[in-house]
Amino acid sequence: MGDDTTAMDGRTQPTRESVLATDRVHVIDDPLAQVHLGRLRDRATQSPEFGQVGELLAAHTLWFALSDLHLRQDTVAAFDGSPISVARLAERIAGVVILRAGMLFSRPFQALLPHAPLYQVGIRRDEETLTPAVYTSNVPQAPGWADRVLVLDPMVATGGSTARAIAEVRRSFQGPIDVVALVTAPLGAERVLSDDADVRIVTTALDIKLNDMGYILPGLGDAGDRLFGT
Repeated sequence: MGDDTTAMDGRTQPTRESVLATDRVHVIDDPLAQVHLGRLRDRATQSPEFGQVGELLAAHTLWFALSDLHLRQDTVAAFDGSPISVARLAERIAGVVILRAGMLFSRPFQALLPHAPLYQVGIRRDEETLTPAVYTSNVPQAPGWADRVLVLDPMVATGGSTARAIAEVRRSFQGPIDVVALVTAPLGAERVLSDDADVRIVTTALDIKLNDMGYILPGLGDAGDRLFGT
C-alpha cells in the first residue's frame, strides 16, 4: 500500500510517460536494484527478509540521491605521516522519515551519513476529513538546521502523506528537498511535484498506477505491515 489509503473514486491518474517527462523525477534503473526490488515485490518474501533487502535497496537509492553532494577539500595526515588532500561534505544534510514505514531508511541513512541528523514525522489520516494529519514531529522549528533535506518513505502512492511531510519541513526550511522512495505511483509523483517547485523525487521504480483502493500496482503491498510483520 502507499502513503495513505483514500479510495480513488474514479480519479484521473497521469501516465508514467507524462511523469517521466519532467527532469525532477529520477528512476534508478540498474540490474542489482531491480533484482532486490523483485524480492520485495514477491508476496512470499517474509518480514525479516523484506527488512534486510529493503534496507539494501534503501541504501542503494540514498547513494544515488546523494551522488551530487557538494564537497570541499581538507588536509589530513596519511598513514606515513605525509599530508594528503581528502574530500569532506560541504553541505549539511538532514533526513526526515515518515513513520512508520519510513523507518526502513533509518539504518541506511545513518550508515551513509553518521553525523547527519535524522528526524521523524508521524502522519495519519483524519477519519472525518480523510486528509493526512501530523500526529508527531521533531523537525526543528527554527530555520538554519540544514542545507538540504531528504524526505524518506518507501512508497509514494497518492502523495498526500508525502506532501504533508514536506509541508511540515517547509515550516522552517526553504532549501532543496529530495523525496527518496523505493516505489512511486505517477499520481503521487504528480501531486508532490505540483505542490512544491523545489522538490525532486529519487525512486527505484515508477509503477503503473493506483488501484481503486489506492494501492500501487504492482507495488509492494503495505510496506509498513510487511516490514514489521503486522
